[in-house]
Amino acid sequence: MWFRRRARPSAQSADATPRPQLGGTTAALPVSVQISEPAPCQKRLRLHVRPEAMSPVRETVLTELQRRTVLPGFRRGKAPADLVERQYAQPLREETMRRVTRQALEQAAKDHDLKPVGPFEVTATDFNETEGLRFDASVEVEPSFALAAYRGIPLQPPSTEVTPEDVDKALAALRESMAQLVPSGQGEAKERRLPPIDDELAKDVGFGHLAQLKEHLEAKLREQKRAARAEALEAAVCQALLERHAFEVPPQLVGHQTERLTREFTVRLLLSGMPEPQVQERVAAFTEQLRTSAQQQVKLTFILDRIATQEALTVTEHELLDRLWQVSRRWKKDPVEVRKIFDDKGLWPSVLSAIRREKTISFLLSVAHIEEADSITSR
Repeated sequence: MWFRRRARPSAQSADATPRPQLGGTTAALPVSVQISEPAPCQKRLRLHVRPEAMSPVRETVLTELQRRTVLPGFRRGKAPADLVERQYAQPLREETMRRVTRQALEQAAKDHDLKPVGPFEVTATDFNETEGLRFDASVEVEPSFALAAYRGIPLQPPSTEVTPEDVDKALAALRESMAQLVPSGQGEAKERRLPPIDDELAKDVGFGHLAQLKEHLEAKLREQKRAARAEALEAAVCQALLERHAFEVPPQLVGHQTERLTREFTVRLLLSGMPEPQVQERVAAFTEQLRTSAQQQVKLTFILDRIATQEALTVTEHELLDRLWQVSRRWKKDPVEVRKIFDDKGLWPSVLSAIRREKTISFLLSVAHIEEADSITSR
């Protein structure tokens, strides 16, 4: 639902007559609006729709009711309009009010270039035949901010060079993992014995000789450093964007993101084997940190989205299909089955958003000023 009413007590209707299900219309209607901004990213609206503007909506609802209603003595859709109007006075009024409210909010958002990030909350509804419908509504909207410079961001990623010392440390770690407990000759006591770093050690882990093992470790370390470099570059460019933009973000979005991060953090702690009481204590200790992280993530999303729009970065159908194949291989499922999961769960918007974000960060890195650590240390 595009808007919601604030929860309030409601009496159960005594009318047990089945109420036909109605559709909706999206036509614009004249509406007067007063808008205030009680806080950043929040809009409060006072709306007024005059009776003459509501009449066409009411007639549409009545026509739909008449078409779908079956009353004693009449075939479906053949009952007189005045009889249907009397029989369904309450649902007629409620559906008319619902549609007028929705259309008024849609028109207000369009006319005043509002960009809601959540549903309108409708309060203080007042209606009478003479004055029409008056109601108040509030909504969170996208933040308004100017893009700072995002091309040529200076970045200094870590080096991807693998040194002999790095290989030696990896060999030492491998040696530690292959230690054995052997009798020490003193009763039940055993001592930990490390194997020598030689060809025999290499053969024990599937290589012909020590030189091959070192080559393998060097390649693996280089791959790890390249991955760390990519992560460091992304983190650095995102941090630079956050530092260059100062604006408030919608509190409800931050709240939702905080809840998601808290759930993920809690699950990770539980899966690590930590007792539940300690998990709760740990989560409580990190509450503020999780909220700060959520706020930064929401803020960064708006910045990246604005940059993507500015640079006309879009997602093609080919890119969506390619992501579908990637997920299919990862899940080891047929692409048709994965696509059905995406369709049923409504995941495509999230997939599209993720790809657009990746393309935006790739673009930012392509136009950044990256100074390699190797060139810095050689000065």
